[in-house]
Amino acid sequence: MIDIVTELLEYGIAVDVYDPWLSSDEAIKEYGIPLIPTLERNIYSAVVVAVAHRQFAEISIDALRSLCREKAVIYDVKGLFPREQVDGCL
Repeated sequence: MIDIVTELLEYGIAVDVYDPWLSSDEAIKEYGIPLIPTLERNIYSAVVVAVAHRQFAEISIDALRSLCREKAVIYDVKGLFPREQVDGCL
């Protein structure tokens, strides 16, 4: 996850990081990156699912898309969702 965040930041992309398993203090201490406490609806141009936490595996693709603006991209690094439901995956 941290490599993806770092790369996006190097390109000048604004990044919000959400991880229900990690505290914001821990993320700042370990990675120098603060976490957002909750996910907002209809604000993201892209969502990258970079960890395979149970909470992400249990979310529906519709709930994930509700976080996105129109024409947003969802990229699933961990293969949690069927390929036909996301815009890109590994």
